[in-house]
Amino acid sequence: MKLTLKIKLLPTEEQTAILLETFREANAACNRISETAWKEQTFNQFRIHKLVYHDLKDSTSLSAQMIVRCISKVANAYKSGKKVQRTFLPWGGLAYDARILSFKKDSVSLWTIEGRQTIPFVCHRPDWLPYIKGEADLITNKGKFYLLQTVEIPEEAVRDTEKFLGVDFGIKNLATDSDGESFSGEAVEKIRQKRTSHKQRLQKKGTKSAKRRLKKVSGREHRFKYNTNHVVSRKLVLKAKGTGQGMALEDLSGIRDRTTVRSGQRDQFGKWAFGQLRSFVEYKARMHGIPVILVDPRHTSRQCSRCGHIDRKNRKSQSEFQCVQCSFSLNADWNAAINIASRASVNTPVAV
Repeated sequence: MKLTLKIKLLPTEEQTAILLETFREANAACNRISETAWKEQTFNQFRIHKLVYHDLKDSTSLSAQMIVRCISKVANAYKSGKKVQRTFLPWGGLAYDARILSFKKDSVSLWTIEGRQTIPFVCHRPDWLPYIKGEADLITNKGKFYLLQTVEIPEEAVRDTEKFLGVDFGIKNLATDSDGESFSGEAVEKIRQKRTSHKQRLQKKGTKSAKRRLKKVSGREHRFKYNTNHVVSRKLVLKAKGTGQGMALEDLSGIRDRTTVRSGQRDQFGKWAFGQLRSFVEYKARMHGIPVILVDPRHTSRQCSRCGHIDRKNRKSQSEFQCVQCSFSLNADWNAAINIASRASVNTPVAV
């Protein structure tokens, strides 16, 4: 399975200046390449190479391989459209391959305009480092430098199982499993309300500084949701693995079109990261050899998990379920998760 490992570089002040100058010169070269490609209306990488390589080799401090990477960057940019000339910002990301980048135990050696620099690094998954494969993108953000390195993680063989941990995704609770464990969305909702109010005030101002602040606030909200989904998905997958179960998930395709919500929930509903949590669960499950089955979510919230009776009136409130036929009562999300688990073994396609 191919994933991206984010590696934070820890350069000295001198190395920071060298890296920034490397960004400037490489992206300036990209603009020169793009100008030539646009003028000649030539966008094929091999043909662009013939037009610009020797000139750039003679007039810049870039190595031969970095010039090749810059040409590739420009050619790839034109693949998405040739109606306008492509331009590149001074701090745009740079692609590094094995010829200009190598890893040691806790440092990386990468090419710069001042020659090779050995820079220490930290990352959240050092156990993935042995699986490095392919290119890495060097990026800079807020004065910090990162390598986004492709890794290919081996997957465990998918094991057979007849037991499944059902998971109900929601808004009030981000996820509830068929054992009754819930992962509350309360913290996410508080952050969303706070950020929404803040963003509305900034949008009304409309100044340049307000727009910069708005971008920062939006980024924080996105990172919070992203990290929350990673934490929740990890707990669910490890639970399934520890209990020898597969995972049964709702098939959320088209959920926005077929779901109606109260007017007071529309903003909350629209900003929930539909599918992201499920996708995190799926790829983590693949890594651990856990089978994942996608279940049609229709009526899971209205069906009694004890007697099977389906009725709109079974759902007393957002959190309360009570069957009008057998009087069975349970937390509504828990009841839905049990239904999802029970459907997993009935002619359902295996996703993982």
